[in-house]
Amino acid sequence: MNNINVKRILSDKKSIFRYWLEFLRPYHKLRTKEIEALALILYFRYELSMEIPNMAVVDIVLFSTETRIKIRETLGGMSQKVFNNLLTSLRNKNVLSKDNKILPALIPNMTEDGFKLVFNFEVK
Repeated sequence: MNNINVKRILSDKKSIFRYWLEFLRPYHKLRTKEIEALALILYFRYELSMEIPNMAVVDIVLFSTETRIKIRETLGGMSQKVFNNLLTSLRNKNVLSKDNKILPALIPNMTEDGFKLVFNFEVK
């Protein structure tokens, strides 16, 4: 097929999640700070999943006090109040459920090598 364009993006693991959310911005319409926070939440979720095989346990540990503190520190020392407000905003936008489950459509299917994101543009 001649109508395929492929671009390769080299990235570190942490940045991949930010790129992922930026590419999906037309779908989720999150603000920049929400993207920054969610990208780190996804990164920490991925890292935890490499150590913990049970995804239900990963989701619990992801929102533990210790992990929240690590995420806030990585966000530049964000206060607990500001971080909690961001989480509330993500819940209000249905990105996070009330029990802190991330919308599955926003979780990339990533391996150690990365992942592929394919856009299929259909002209009307």
